[in-house]
Amino acid sequence: MDTKNPKCVQCRTMRCGTTDKDVPVPVSCPTEAYADLISETTEKYHRPENKAVIQGWHTLMTKILDPKNPREKLSWTRVDQIMEYAKIRGMKRLGIATCYALLFESKLLSDILEANGFEVLSVSCLCGEVNPQDAGIEGNIFCNPILQAEVLNRERTDLNIMVGLCIGHDILFLRHCTGETTPLIVKDRALGHNPVAALYMSQNNFYKERFIRDDR
Repeated sequence: MDTKNPKCVQCRTMRCGTTDKDVPVPVSCPTEAYADLISETTEKYHRPENKAVIQGWHTLMTKILDPKNPREKLSWTRVDQIMEYAKIRGMKRLGIATCYALLFESKLLSDILEANGFEVLSVSCLCGEVNPQDAGIEGNIFCNPILQAEVLNRERTDLNIMVGLCIGHDILFLRHCTGETTPLIVKDRALGHNPVAALYMSQNNFYKERFIRDDR
């Protein structure tokens, strides 16, 4: 398969964020390199399942990015956005796929959602109490993201929220979950589950040596 090696993060032109389409762009620009995919992917937004999502997003953004109140966007937490998106879409039955270690945080989330009129179902990663050896791995306990997904599939939740699933477990959950899913917490034990902090701290000398090594 022919690849074009898109590198948007290296772009200094950033034409896509302007209305001036005559500005030259790097050869790595996917808008130019994958022009054949533009109409093909644009057409997919007209599919009912995709149209419902993008219209829900658009309605939400018109509330958050209110030109008459530019500071409004600063008041919308991720929890606020999830609830408002669900309301816009008419979603009532919400599922929480949580890590066992974040049951406290998931309980707080569940309480907030229920206080706002949602029906909330939650499934811990340790559900099923499967013997790890039965799944072909070592250990004493077994996280079961596939079962989490299938339980929520069976429950026919309208929207699922991932809370702190481990890397790999989140991949399996998304692979097997048929319902719409959005993340709330991404596990990062070192940084209080705030992984973007590692990116910011990579700019100071202490963390720069950790992430960007000279022996590459």
